[in-house]
Order: sequence, then structure tokens, then C-alpha cells
Amino acid sequence: MRFSSRGGNYNPPPSPQRGSILITSMGVVIVLTILGAGFMRRSMTEHGVSRRSTAQQGAFFLAEAALDRAALNLRTPDEASDDVTMGSLPTGSYTIDTPQLTGTLQYTVTTHGTSRGESRHVEALFGLTPQSVFQFALFGDASVNVSGDAQTDSYDSSQGPYEDDPASPDYNKSQNGDIGTNATGSGGVSVGGSIFIEGQVAVGPSVDDPTSVVTGYDPAFITGDPKVVSQPSAFPLPPVTVPGGLTCTDYTVQGNTTTTLEPGTYCYDDLTIQGNATLTASGDVTIYVTGQLTAQGNSVVGASSDPSRMLFLMSASAEATLEQTIQGNNTFYGGIYGPEATFTIQGNAEIFGSVIARQVNVTGNAEIHYDESLQSITELSNTYQPSLLSWREVSQ
Repeated sequence: MRFSSRGGNYNPPPSPQRGSILITSMGVVIVLTILGAGFMRRSMTEHGVSRRSTAQQGAFFLAEAALDRAALNLRTPDEASDDVTMGSLPTGSYTIDTPQLTGTLQYTVTTHGTSRGESRHVEALFGLTPQSVFQFALFGDASVNVSGDAQTDSYDSSQGPYEDDPASPDYNKSQNGDIGTNATGSGGVSVGGSIFIEGQVAVGPSVDDPTSVVTGYDPAFITGDPKVVSQPSAFPLPPVTVPGGLTCTDYTVQGNTTTTLEPGTYCYDDLTIQGNATLTASGDVTIYVTGQLTAQGNSVVGASSDPSRMLFLMSASAEATLEQTIQGNNTFYGGIYGPEATFTIQGNAEIFGSVIARQVNVTGNAEIHYDESLQSITELSNTYQPSLLSWREVSQ
């Protein structure tokens, strides 16, 4: 029997094998889609966890870094008006709670760091050590100007008198005759004459190039390393207030005489030590001066064996501009503190102690020997050195 294709086309029926392949392919696509979605969800979850972990770590670092700022605030714990309690950085921000007095010279501080919506909190305990205002050979809050010739170094009177001969068994000299200022602009320390500094020069805080504050800067005449530094914060200068009930009068030590003050507290409006006169003390003496302190040529002021016995505190008044002058070939043993005063050191003066003022001018040939033992005089200031005793992370 014959079959003929004439008159039409022959179409074979679909193959069962092709259908199964299509179904299998669709199944694979569905499975891969499900797996891809799962991997994507997992990746997004892991990214979110990583992002949150990074933010939490950043927040912790901010809270921890805020402890450094809290320590600076605690240098003057009773003067909270100038405290920095919040700040921002590229990674986030921080805040500092008010310090809580929790023991004798101990404060608890809580800091908070926030980064990308995450927050961490740190609680720290600080201990405070009283700090003397006498930290420098010369310090001028606004400026230190040297137009004459000067030299600074240091010694410790508790170890004996000043002796700069290295061959001597009583050698007593160090290179801590630092000069400082809170100024941050050019001319904060101005050297028009010459000065040899056996120590460092410290300028105001946050100065990228500390040497830019020193005009007439010559590194060959500074022994410190580094030679010029920027302080972490402004050096605190608490004001001087004459105690109530203390009577202030003018007083003059006549030339060619010696006056010895008994231990105690005194107040003078104008205090003048005439030429060839001596003003000394038999014990610890604190002298408030509301006017002028003038030590004339060839005079001697203070106790040579212990400069810490005689401290001069200068208190400004609304009616007076203070200009304390040390001039001539005189010798001064003691600490002078006048945060609102201007001191001019003239002639061939030799100072054993420390001078802290608003402005210091050296116009003669002065030698300033910083007495390191003055660092033990802490009752005059409201300044402390904070130490981190312990810390821990806390929840809020």
C-alpha cells in the first residue's frame, strides 16, 4: 500500500523530551531566583550588621576621646564656665556630663559618643593633684617681649643654692627654664635682643606651627627638644583677690637698710625697695600688692636659701594699671604671680624663682633661674593635674 504526501504537510506530534527540558529549566530558574534572593538578603543583613558594628565602634571611640577633653576641663574644676562639653568630628559627635565629686579630689565623669545613629557611653574616675601656678621661669599670658639680653635655666633650692659649675660637687643646675605664653599669634614671644633658653618655649593651644608665634626665633639658642611646643590647652591663670579684712598701705624699705618680715600675710598698695636695701623674711610670707612693686638698683628681695618663703601676688583694681618693675643690679628670690600685671625687668637683674604675669618685658641683661621647688606651692591656685584612675563602658 502506498501513501502519498500530495495535497498536505505532515507535522509530527510534540516530543515528550522537549517538554521535560522546559519544565526543568523553569525549575532551575526558580531555584536560582530563590537562592539569589536569599544570598541578597543575607548580604544585606551582613552589610547592615557591619555598618552598625562600624558605627558602634566609632561611637565608642568618640566617647573615649571625650575623656581627654574632660581631663582638660578638670584642670580648673571650679571654673566650669569655660568648659567644652560637646563637639563634632567627621565620624560623629560627643557630649560630656557635668563632673560629679565622688571623693576627696576625685570626680566621676560620663561621656557619650554618637556615630550614624549608634551611641556608646563611658564612665571614668579622675583623681586631681593640685598644681602650682609657678610652672615657668617666665610666663606672659598675652606676651613675653625680650629687647635686651636674657638667659634662663633652672635649679632646685631644696637641694641647695644655685651652682652652675659642673665641676663643683654642689652643682645644681638644670635645663627647665621654660618660657611660656597663652598667645597663639605671631609675636606672642618676641625676641628683639637675644635670649638663651635652657628649656622650652610653650605657646598657646592648637597652633599648627608653634614657631610661628615666636618672632626672632633662633633654634640655636633654645636647648629643649622639641624647642617650641603648643600647649594642649591654655595655661590657667586664676585671679588674685586680696583676702577680706587685710589692710593695704604703701611701704618703702629705705636704702642701705634690711627689713625682715615675720611669717604671715601682708598687703601693700605700692611697695618700694630702695637701692642697696634688703627685704627678706624669717619664715613663709605672702605679700599682696595692689599698686606697684619696685625693686631699685643693688637691692635684694627674698630669702636666698628658700625662694618659696616670699611670694608676691599682684591684684589689679579698677583704678590702677599695674607695672611691676625690677631694675638695676638687684637680686630677687621668690615667686611673682600677677595674671593682670605687666612686669618689666630692667638692668642686670638676677631672679631666682618664677615670674607669671599678663605681659613680661625684659629690657636689660637679666638672668632668670627657675626654682623648681616652687612647684610645691599649690595653695595659691585652683589648678590641678588630672589623672585617669579607672573607666568602664556603661549602658544608658
